[in-house]
Amino acid sequence: MSAVAGIRARRGLFALLLLAIFAQMLALNAHTPLMMDDYDYSFSWSTGRLVAGAADVLASQAAHYRLWGGRSVVHALAQLFLWLGKPVFNVTNAAMYVLLLLELLALAGHGLRRADCLRLLLAHGALLLGVPFFGTVFLWLDGACNYLWGTALALVPLLIAQSEREGGFFDGGWARGAWALPLCFFAGWTNENTACGVLALTALLLLCDWRQGRRVRAWRAAAWAAQLAGVLVMLLAPGNFARAAQESGGGLLQELVYRAAVATLCLARSAWLPALLGAALLLCGGKDIWKKPDGRAALRRAGLLLAGALLSAYALVASPQISDRAFTGVLALVLAAALALPLPEWLFGRRQALAAAALAAVIALVGAQAAREVFAHEQAWNAQLARVDAALAAGETEVTLCSVPSHSRFAMDIRLEASPQDWPNSTLSRYFGIAVRGDGVE
Repeated sequence: MSAVAGIRARRGLFALLLLAIFAQMLALNAHTPLMMDDYDYSFSWSTGRLVAGAADVLASQAAHYRLWGGRSVVHALAQLFLWLGKPVFNVTNAAMYVLLLLELLALAGHGLRRADCLRLLLAHGALLLGVPFFGTVFLWLDGACNYLWGTALALVPLLIAQSEREGGFFDGGWARGAWALPLCFFAGWTNENTACGVLALTALLLLCDWRQGRRVRAWRAAAWAAQLAGVLVMLLAPGNFARAAQESGGGLLQELVYRAAVATLCLARSAWLPALLGAALLLCGGKDIWKKPDGRAALRRAGLLLAGALLSAYALVASPQISDRAFTGVLALVLAAALALPLPEWLFGRRQALAAAALAAVIALVGAQAAREVFAHEQAWNAQLARVDAALAAGETEVTLCSVPSHSRFAMDIRLEASPQDWPNSTLSRYFGIAVRGDGVE
């Protein structure tokens, strides 16, 4: 086979893998029901009625910004999809997951032109096999808008900076650089810790370029300022202060130490597999990595991405609420750092093809099991929704539903309270038009 034919074959296989991953994620999304916060965000925060159009979404997010929090971009996406319908979300969310994988490969220095099938499978496999809250951040509608979409958008300034530094699309003057300003603004207005970590890392890149005597284009500084503006718009939302006032705690130092410990624990729990992958590549590469220019460049790239991950993780110390799912962007940056490392020399040619085939088989098996678990969770919740339909058809004014706990990384608990006045029962009652009670059975 000629070199040109080999490149075409590799790119064709890469495209087929992307399509297979898209199909796998589409199937999982299609069987993940609306639940929990999805019902809340189906209503406008402005009018209290079901969202009925794009104008409703904007008015709702204006009220949400004042009352609850500053993640207006991702919550606007959630409300938009809830208005457009779950099928639209299923397709676009599966596509966004594929786009996130491509972003990670690009950040690692292995973009579309490289068509690196093994690294693509490593990226997808690390997320599918290693994320303990996969369903919450990649499948559940509200969670995916916050964390999958929020992460993919928050990483855009890094991709723009990389493009400018390495001769990509943004390697030019204001004609191209102007596109970066709105992109960076909305990227900053996504997710507190990831956006803040990326903001710090892009500032570090600007500083490094300036200290090294490299020309820093004015539009890059303007794009960073736009990114900062987006972060500030998000952080200074009146709703953030209203929520923070509800949090109680001890002394400031004690609270910060506690948050740092929780952030460290969440970091270890969420990013252990990408970190293990990176450590394995370093060990397999040995001392030769440091001797080659490409190896040293890969290590510098990995080091910068890892620094961004740590900055994003410990930005949460300033937040009164820390959860595992908030570490989706951190995990993505750790994974990109691992993928930036060179593969060992013995893993090329036929061995690389065999490794990719074995990994693809494992992913297919795990994906099939995930589909069964997601389908079972969907059926259990649909059985409860059938009770609602039956009660409405019978003209009843109240219905009792069971909680649906999750026994899988690919689904999420649906927990109900005893009283119709307690959340989420209160929202379900308003959504379905019948008082909803929970029987406490799990």
